[in-house]
Amino acid sequence: MQTGETHFNERWAEIIGYTLDELQPINIQTWLKFVHPDDGSESDKRLTEHFDGKRSFYECEARMRHKDGRWVWVRDYGKLVSRTAEGKPEWVVGTHIDISGLKELSERFEAFADLLPGVVYQYQQRPDGRSSFPFASQGLRHIYGVAPDAVKEDAALVFEAIHPEDLPRVARTINQSAQQGQDWVCEYRVIHTGTPRWVFGHARPQSGIDGSVLWYGMIIDITERKKLELELEKSQANLKLAQKIARTGHWEANLETGALYWSDMVFQILGFERGEVEPSVELFNSLVYPEDLTAVRKSEQEAQQIGIHDVQHRMFTKSGELIWVHELAELQADGVTLIGTVRDVTTQKQLELKLQQQAVIDPLTQIGNRRYFHQALQREYNRYQRYHTPLCLIMFDLDHFKRVNDTYGHAMGDKVLKATAEVVGTNLRQQDIFSRIGGEEFAILLPGLDVSGGQLVAEKLREAIATNPIDDNGTSVSVSATLGLVAISEDIDSEEQLQQIADRALYLGKQKGRNCLITADKTLY
Repeated sequence: MQTGETHFNERWAEIIGYTLDELQPINIQTWLKFVHPDDGSESDKRLTEHFDGKRSFYECEARMRHKDGRWVWVRDYGKLVSRTAEGKPEWVVGTHIDISGLKELSERFEAFADLLPGVVYQYQQRPDGRSSFPFASQGLRHIYGVAPDAVKEDAALVFEAIHPEDLPRVARTINQSAQQGQDWVCEYRVIHTGTPRWVFGHARPQSGIDGSVLWYGMIIDITERKKLELELEKSQANLKLAQKIARTGHWEANLETGALYWSDMVFQILGFERGEVEPSVELFNSLVYPEDLTAVRKSEQEAQQIGIHDVQHRMFTKSGELIWVHELAELQADGVTLIGTVRDVTTQKQLELKLQQQAVIDPLTQIGNRRYFHQALQREYNRYQRYHTPLCLIMFDLDHFKRVNDTYGHAMGDKVLKATAEVVGTNLRQQDIFSRIGGEEFAILLPGLDVSGGQLVAEKLREAIATNPIDDNGTSVSVSATLGLVAISEDIDSEEQLQQIADRALYLGKQKGRNCLITADKTLY
């Protein structure tokens, strides 16, 4: 870079129709002589950005004049490998790859892509947060009202056309696709003519060598389909048109004779080869999870009344794997034939169950949260009303916890909370219910224990908390807890009152100096 000294191999000369000897003497002017002036300027710009640290390596596509007069396209990669003692760029090494054939193919593809409905595109997200559409067919104008050339370097105009309510979801799904390496699939609204229109996008991500992510995909206008789908949802229709349903099989059953037809997908869902078994209602029922069989039969009976069979249940596959399926069918005019679908919804069900669990689990301590506690409190109170079984409630919080955060920081405060949850959890029975209901506030339900049994547990917990300091990188933090205990009785009219009494006992303990257990008597009712 300082002297212009340049080295090319024989293949470099062949790309433009020469031998290396024909090009002698070789220096930087050799490159400048053959490169297209417009592309040479872009090359210099990108090379400078690489030298300045704005690009991890140099990359450029450029035209070079062939010996026969035509232009040859090359993809130019390079990297700075040394600097002078003064810090100036010195040697750069790199490669030129002949991409003329790819360029010709690309031009043909662009012409073909412009004939397709919707937009075919390549979307790039760089490590620094910048994004662009290096390629987009002319359908981009129809979908977003934006010319393809306007977003080659900056994708902002496309995102400005997305409905504001849908933009966060689109951005989130793009990030999830980049992080997980899974296809991006999204339905959302676009506004560029004053009227929102629905579009459907599907793209596949690829990781670039510079840390960027490239998606190759297509976006189509689904407004008319979406209108119909929304109308069907409003009328609570069970089948949605124009929706791709994964792993869905067709079946037909005669409720009178037990005859059953399965499509190939039903065999696949259940792990059988066609011809391996003879489908029948009896066989199907034998594969239904025993606890769910009643719900399946009830739905079949209801179908004879209302005409619709709609049930989700578990089934065993041939291998013994337990899956979730959704059966949806309609009773025909003969009154005995059900025609419908069965869909494998295992993934969706697992996600649903996971979300249900997350809704009642405190993410920091991994014990129950406030919602979980109140559900359990109501359940245990109702059990007491029916069976008069003993029940104790302990409310406690950590003494002077704010000092821990102020002195050691919130990270240490979080460790104290997690450690407290672990210590308490190890000293409880399996049937005990432990929850975090606030910052440093906790609640414990002790089913089956009377006041004396509850006191023994509470005092054991108080001592365990006080005698288990938390160590972190040489720092030891000791905490104590104040506990309020109440045993349920006929004088307590509701679960809310039970919690209020325990709270009063807790705060009385704070007034008495903390690090103690207060058992509520009737003065606190």
